[in-house]
Amino acid sequence: MFVTLYGINNIGKSTQAKMLVNYYNSIGLKAKYLKFPIYDITPSGVFLHTSLRSKVQTITETELQMWFAINRYQFQPTLKNMLSEYDLIIAEDYTGTALAWGSSKGEDLEFLESINSKLLQEDVAILIDGQRSMDSIEEGHIHENDNQLVDNVKNTLLNLADKLNWNIIQRQEDMIDTQNLLRNLISQKLENSRRS
Repeated sequence: MFVTLYGINNIGKSTQAKMLVNYYNSIGLKAKYLKFPIYDITPSGVFLHTSLRSKVQTITETELQMWFAINRYQFQPTLKNMLSEYDLIIAEDYTGTALAWGSSKGEDLEFLESINSKLLQEDVAILIDGQRSMDSIEEGHIHENDNQLVDNVKNTLLNLADKLNWNIIQRQEDMIDTQNLLRNLISQKLENSRRS
C-alpha cells in the first residue's frame, strides 16, 4: 500500500512518517519511508536540492515544477519495485505537494495536474492540518521563511483534500496523539484492502 502524507512545511510529517514506519515494522509488516523529492537522483535530485536551498528562487515556477515532476518520474521504477517488495510505503510529499505549492505560487493547476498525471497514484492520501512548528524552519530554504506563502499553501492543501478526497488528520499538541490518529486510519485502510 502506498500512503502519502501531505501538509505544510514544519508540521511534523517527517517525524510522523518515520514513527509510522517503525510501528508497522515492529508489528511484522515490511514498511519503508520515502521523502520526495528524492535528492540522490541525478540530475533532478541534485538540481532540486541546490535550487531549494539557494535562498532565492532562480528559475521560473514552471521550470521548478517540471524538475519536481522529472524527479518523481525518474524514481517511479524504483517506487514500483518497492511497492512489490514492501507491505507499506509511507511517503512524505508527492504529487499533491506539487499541486499545492505550484498553484499557490501562481502556476496553473491544470498544467500541474497534467505533468503529474502519468505517475503512480497513492492508495491513501493524508493531509496533516494544523499549526506548524516555527522552531523547525530551515534557514535559506526558499519556501519556509515566507509565512504568507505557507498560509496560502495551507488553504490550497485543504481545498485539494476536499477535491481529491484526501483524509484529513488534525495535528495534535502531543505528537503521539497525532501518531495514534494516523495509525488508526492507516490500519483501517490496510484492513479494508485485505478484505477486497
